[in-house]
Amino acid sequence: MDLRMLIPIFGILLVMIPVAGLTLAMTLRFAVKPFVETLAQVLRESGSLGGDNHLQIEALSEQVESLNAEVRRLGETQRFDQALVAERTVPIDRPYG
Repeated sequence: MDLRMLIPIFGILLVMIPVAGLTLAMTLRFAVKPFVETLAQVLRESGSLGGDNHLQIEALSEQVESLNAEVRRLGETQRFDQALVAERTVPIDRPYG
């Protein structure tokens, strides 16, 4: 394996890893945090779980679970993409085909 082949792979990973971290952080900040804050506010204001509040909290919990599943799927997709880039075996000095 030639070292020239590793340069583009490391170059791509140098960009992909920080982008993935920022994507995850921004997703958690803007998607999950507002739901958790709303849930906490509802609990504080009501003091107990009433009929309507319970339904709202249940709906919010389902949305949070859905978003967490989506974040996990995004992470799996990113790891798969990184694995594909890492396994790339096409020499750089030889054209495709």
